[in-house]
Amino acid sequence: MEVQVAPLRAWDDFFPGSDRFARPDFKDISKWNNRVVNNLLYYQTNYLMVAAAVVSIVGFLSPLNMLIGGTVVVLVFMGFVWVSHNKDILRRLKKQYPTTFVVVIMLSSDFLISYLGDVMVFMFGITLPLLLMFVHASLRLRNIKNKMENKMEGIGLKKTPMGIILDALEQQEDTINKLADYISKAKE
Repeated sequence: MEVQVAPLRAWDDFFPGSDRFARPDFKDISKWNNRVVNNLLYYQTNYLMVAAAVVSIVGFLSPLNMLIGGTVVVLVFMGFVWVSHNKDILRRLKKQYPTTFVVVIMLSSDFLISYLGDVMVFMFGITLPLLLMFVHASLRLRNIKNKMENKMEGIGLKKTPMGIILDALEQQEDTINKLADYISKAKE
């Protein structure tokens, strides 16, 4: 299946008034995780635009350090995903504690970048866009259109870049995965 780029959502939908934002229920981690995953899928192009703006500004101010930082983060992420797919204990850890897994990747990247380049470039150019995405995805309430679009992504009717990243982190809903497996078996 070919990868499709999700449409850019209207900015007034992406960041409307405070009535569409609410604090997540910290007692129900799975519900909070579901909100984050669904918002990451739905607003992925908007997040990409915000991240590109921040990365561009930091990259303009310090291009070599930004290139080094980006390369280190990508290599560390790919390494952790590869290891977690080959070691069952890490795979279970990644599935049960996705935030911890991402924090370990970021701390490992920070450790390596502290030897190779400027840590402030890492903090502002890479960590800040990720933090902005996570905070928005945690606070933004979902709407009906968001839920429908995410179901299409989840059952395999379309595939997007964020869906591929979330699959690598094993952060898709279990029921959607079961339905997608059923549909793929039915197609065969």
